[in-house]
Amino acid sequence: MNLYSYVITRDYGFAPNPFWNICTLATCKPQIREHALKGDWVAGFGSAHTEIAKKMVFLMQVDEVCTFDEYWDDSRFFIKRLRFDGNYQQCYGDNIYHHVDGEWMQGNSHHSYADGINQNNLVHDTRIDRVLISFHYWYFGDNAITLPPEFSDVVATGRGYRKYQNSDCADIIAWVEKKYELGQQGLPFMWKKIKNFARFEGER
Repeated sequence: MNLYSYVITRDYGFAPNPFWNICTLATCKPQIREHALKGDWVAGFGSAHTEIAKKMVFLMQVDEVCTFDEYWDDSRFFIKRLRFDGNYQQCYGDNIYHHVDGEWMQGNSHHSYADGINQNNLVHDTRIDRVLISFHYWYFGDNAITLPPEFSDVVATGRGYRKYQNSDCADIIAWVEKKYELGQQGLPFMWKKIKNFARFEGER
C-alpha cells in the first residue's frame, strides 16, 4: 500500500471530482494516475496561496482503475459527464474524454475552450490513459482539515508528488477514519471565489 500526496492548486471539484458518492481523479496529475494501484491512497493538500494552505482537502482509496473509454462507457459514471443545464456539481463533471474513430474527444468542460478542444489540456490529461476511482474517501474542500504535527512530513508543499509506503501512511488513514465520516464534507474551495463557471487554459 502506498500513499501519494500532492498540492491542489485549483480546487474546483474537477480534479478530484468528489460528487455523487464517488471520488475520481480523471484529469491532471498524470504521474499519480500512472503509478497508483488498487488499494493505494491519494491525498491532496491546499496550496500555499490559499486559506487552506497545507490542510488536507481530500483522501481517497483507489478502489478501481480504468481507461478513459471505460470510464465514459460505464453507466455508473454517466452522472460524472458534464452538463451545463444543472448545478456546479454537474458543470464540473470530469468524465470528458473518449475516443471516436481512434481520435480523442474532449467534452465541453473546465479543461476545454468554450468553442472547442483545448489541445494543451487534452494532451496533458490523456498521455496517461488511466482514471482512479474511489468509493471510500473523504473530501473536505473548503472545510479542509489540519493534520496533527506527527503527520507533517506527509503534507505536500511543492510541485510533483510525494510517495509513502505502508506504515508511513497507515496511521494517517486510521486517524482520519476515526475522526470523520466518509464522503463529501465540504464544497470546493474555489467556488467561493467565482461567480460563474471557470475554465482552465492549461499550465504556462
